[in-house]
Amino acid sequence: MNETDKNIYKLKSKVMKKTFTFLMVALVCISMTNCNRRIKDQLEDLDNRVTALEDAVKKTNKDISALQSIVNALQNNVYVTNVITTSEGYTIQFSDGTSAVISNGQDGVNAPVISVRQDTDGFYYWTLDGEWLIVDGKKVRANGKDGVDGTNGINGKDAITPQVRINEDTKEWEISTDDGFTWIPTGVIAEGKDGEDGSVIVGGDSEGSLFESVDTSSKEYVIITLADGTELKLARYDSSAPMFVIKNAPQLAQIEYGKTEVFEVEAENIAEYIINTPQGWKADYENNALTITAPAKDMCHFDKEGKIAVTVISEAGMTSIVKLNVMAGEWIQEMELRTLTFEDADAKFSEYELGYCGATISTWSDLIAADQYMDELIYSFSGEPYYWYDENNTELFHTFPYNYGTYAYWGGGHAISNYANWDFETYGDYMSQLTVIGEEGAGGHNGSSNFCMHFGYADDSGYNGTEELPSFMFADGKERVIDHIWINNSTYALNCYVNGNGLTDPVGENDKAWVIARGFDENDEFVTESIFYLVDGPDGIVTEWTKWDLTSLGKVWRVEFNMAGTNDNGYGFSQPAYFAYDDVAVQFPGEKVFK
Repeated sequence: MNETDKNIYKLKSKVMKKTFTFLMVALVCISMTNCNRRIKDQLEDLDNRVTALEDAVKKTNKDISALQSIVNALQNNVYVTNVITTSEGYTIQFSDGTSAVISNGQDGVNAPVISVRQDTDGFYYWTLDGEWLIVDGKKVRANGKDGVDGTNGINGKDAITPQVRINEDTKEWEISTDDGFTWIPTGVIAEGKDGEDGSVIVGGDSEGSLFESVDTSSKEYVIITLADGTELKLARYDSSAPMFVIKNAPQLAQIEYGKTEVFEVEAENIAEYIINTPQGWKADYENNALTITAPAKDMCHFDKEGKIAVTVISEAGMTSIVKLNVMAGEWIQEMELRTLTFEDADAKFSEYELGYCGATISTWSDLIAADQYMDELIYSFSGEPYYWYDENNTELFHTFPYNYGTYAYWGGGHAISNYANWDFETYGDYMSQLTVIGEEGAGGHNGSSNFCMHFGYADDSGYNGTEELPSFMFADGKERVIDHIWINNSTYALNCYVNGNGLTDPVGENDKAWVIARGFDENDEFVTESIFYLVDGPDGIVTEWTKWDLTSLGKVWRVEFNMAGTNDNGYGFSQPAYFAYDDVAVQFPGEKVFK
């Protein structure tokens, strides 16, 4: 092979290698693309199947409610006034103003066959796959029953609406007859059947519907065939039948004790009527108005809830029964408790600046002094106070009082803290004045981080120069009830209670120390006070977070705190005037509920 041939051979070899490499890369890319496409298709298919199952559950529960409405119409001799065909199924309207929506079937989803069947007692009961649905050894009735002596049964007590779901793990349909508290397997697996053409119909071989067909061909009846073959025959309305529709009737009419409500009625062909009421209730019909009066609250015997049943009869002797669920009661203003926790996660206030020290306050922890004594944050000499505001929550606001010519903490105040230690002797002087007895890093109530430390007192010894005691108030000017706060001792106070110091003796058998909370109204007039004992002898010293009920103050705008005790060194109260508090709960108006 000459030199030229060798060069050509080498060139061909290089070209072939490059071509082979390119082909391999291309094949890998094509393979990865196909793999990604398959994965994407599989995920889309899975998502479609999950969506189909969720839709099937929603649809089945709606069908169960519709079937119960139909059964109630049969029981009450209610007539069909109109059948509206929609793209989603049928809407059947009845002469009492109610309606039932029957939706089309859903292909591709196996579902249990839930139906109803009339028993020998004349009532309808729920069936599951052709057998009676049995709960606690009894059949489950699908329609309510009238009580004795003219009274009426109450929905939910004598008739049950089952609910269904698909178990996420087993993919098995389950049924509940107690509002979803317990679930019973049906033995039917939801997956495993693909739709043939994706169509939706009422009837045919489609699964996922309680209804087989709706026959509207007769002028006298609407015949509904259920999935198990059961036929329900509903009479159509004509001029010989009575019509009595309570307009805008609620599912439950809530009427205050002793009060009367008037319901507008659309009525036709009414020759006679009979009204049955629960005990203690009154009802009358006149001039297209149904008047209902609830029993008085102080009545000796009455039914708090029940049904008003109006039986109407036409000239031709045809009857219909219209029922309205009623409940007597009163509107109660619920109480909502909002809690000031001092925790960063609960901070809802707007960011603000403490200009005297250049601090930006956006969380509660921003209000904690880096040094417990003489830190600029809590010892302002500039004429600007340290303050905090639980805005958009309890609305409680606090600012250091002006005492001894300054806003420094030595003049009193409520400072946010997270200092805690069980060693109250080592951390038992004024250098640890913001420390609470407790676990380091979790010294607040319920193991939280932050809390608030009070300092300040005033007495009549003649040696105390405090002019303004620390307090908090509602910044929006409204009076509210402080439900409670949680209170604990500081390490400084605890050490002095137990061991004393150069200014005070330890507490003796008859010594006490207490906190006074004084409430003021919106005019800043004193209302009343409450006392909490931090010390009641050596064995009665508070060493854990303790609840202090402040509801006895009533509605207040401002609460002022003072400390006092029996220890007196000749210059007035001699114990450190410190205590920690946390989780201040305030009562706010909640929802109004009918009870």
